Amino acid sequence: MSKLEILRDNRKEQVLLSCSGRLDATSTDHLTDYLDRLVREGKYYIELDLSRIDYLSSAGIRALVVQYKNLKALNGRFSISAFSENVKEVLDMVGMTAMFVVPEVQEKEYAGHKEPLSVRSEWDRYAFHLKKLNAGAATVITCAGEPRRITEGDYTQKDTRTVTSARGRYALGLGALGDSYEACRDRFGEYILFNGTAACLPADGSKKPDYLISRGKLVASLTEVYGLHFTGPFSHRLQFEPQEGASGLEFSALARQVARLTGYGTWAFVMIAESAGLIGTSLNASPVGGRLLFTYPEIRETVRFTTEPVHLRMQTISSGVVSNEPPGDHEQFMKPLHDRSLRGHVHTAVFHYIPLKKNDIVPDDTIDHLFNNAGLTDLLHLIADDRPLSGLGESRFLQGVCWIVPVESIYN
Repeated sequence: MSKLEILRDNRKEQVLLSCSGRLDATSTDHLTDYLDRLVREGKYYIELDLSRIDYLSSAGIRALVVQYKNLKALNGRFSISAFSENVKEVLDMVGMTAMFVVPEVQEKEYAGHKEPLSVRSEWDRYAFHLKKLNAGAATVITCAGEPRRITEGDYTQKDTRTVTSARGRYALGLGALGDSYEACRDRFGEYILFNGTAACLPADGSKKPDYLISRGKLVASLTEVYGLHFTGPFSHRLQFEPQEGASGLEFSALARQVARLTGYGTWAFVMIAESAGLIGTSLNASPVGGRLLFTYPEIRETVRFTTEPVHLRMQTISSGVVSNEPPGDHEQFMKPLHDRSLRGHVHTAVFHYIPLKKNDIVPDDTIDHLFNNAGLTDLLHLIADDRPLSGLGESRFLQGVCWIVPVESIYN
């Protein structure tokens, strides 16, 4: 047998791959592609049965070592449970057998998650893992500006303010990178502020998002037209993972699970997730000088709407506020979700896909990692497209983790 054949056996969160044939320069690409697809599915615990491998070359050894290092960096595990005579002999000679063998004591301690989880729930082909982080944590939402005036396009200097990014602070709204109204007036577009990083999509026709990371004496700041602001720490972390046959979780469905599992009526969140198709909008023209952005036919040039779900299988960071409580004074900041019992305001930054750690993930390090390594490609204000017949519905996410904090009060 010359080619490599792979048989898959799913064991809850662990996957066993039984391989037969040769593992050499010709077949390593097949194995690498197969393992990369598993990681994209969220399978970070992978075991190989190599008892039917006839030949292992140095190229094959290198492929095994690369996968071992990749999964270890993601808090996963890559191991070999059975060896053919040839594989055992070759790995013994290069001193690598022990690297791939999981000690018995570790095997007994193995579980899909190393840390205790407060709640595990399953719904509509998805598993949810809720962990309490900070008992009693809560936040206050500060609403700045008047989003309803965007239809008139008449924001002036007196409507803007400088917003400075810092650790533990989050915000989203309309603004631009820069320290004055004059410097930003032609670029006001969607922005999102994460824990020391500010990202914007300038409404100047460039369609190219930009960002600034606080580092050393450099402090990321922007000029804001309006925005929602909140702070950490977060009270809970919710991980959601697809089960067999899952094709994506609607944002409203995810929000309903947050409400059900936490009991919160209004909450702020930051979410890192793999997209299953985003539905959203962004400005192509800055809302200043009395320019009417939402009248026909101008709207075709001044506002971008997704005409189909976009950014499939990309990494995303989302932030926002969701509520299922009666409307209040802040209602101009909130729009109905696809589930009309929920309202929210959500912005999403989009990145090229790179695999992320599955366990022990924290928002600070992961956000920094994406901005530094994945490449920011877009920024959207998520919306629910409920038009009869032609409506696209709502953004969906394949898998991810969401940090949540209840809102105790909202100030305008």
